Amino acid sequence: MFILSPLIILSICFVLFIVLSVFIYRQKSHFYRINKMLKTQVETQKLFINELQSAQKTVKKQFVDIKDNLKNYYLENEQVSKQLEHRIKKLQQESALQKNLLEQLQNQQPQDKLYSRAFKLVELGADIEEVVRECDIPLAEAEMLISVHRNKTSPS
Repeated sequence: MFILSPLIILSICFVLFIVLSVFIYRQKSHFYRINKMLKTQVETQKLFINELQSAQKTVKKQFVDIKDNLKNYYLENEQVSKQLEHRIKKLQQESALQKNLLEQLQNQQPQDKLYSRAFKLVELGADIEEVVRECDIPLAEAEMLISVHRNKTSPS
């Protein structure tokens, strides 16, 4: 049968060694490329994570700023509301006071009109009975009006 000579065996071993060396070298190159690609991806992911963290810090700062602005806005609105409530109460009090004064003036006007009319009648020369009858005032008051008119018109 076949007897292999040592030279053939050595040649086969050498060829196998070269084939295995080439295969191992190719595998090494392939793994090196994969390793390099994975390292690049890891670096890219690290950069992405850093960008996300930076964006998170920015958003967090913006959130804090917005929160502070809202707090200040709320406090300002609260102060304005209190001031407006105070002004409204003050205006309501003033309005009530003016309403009371107006009612008092309206209640006094009929009497004032009577006395004004009585005084005009006296100025026009009406006598006591006519003033009492036309203005519906007491006799003593009519006499007083006539006396005041005489003192006013008489030379001093």
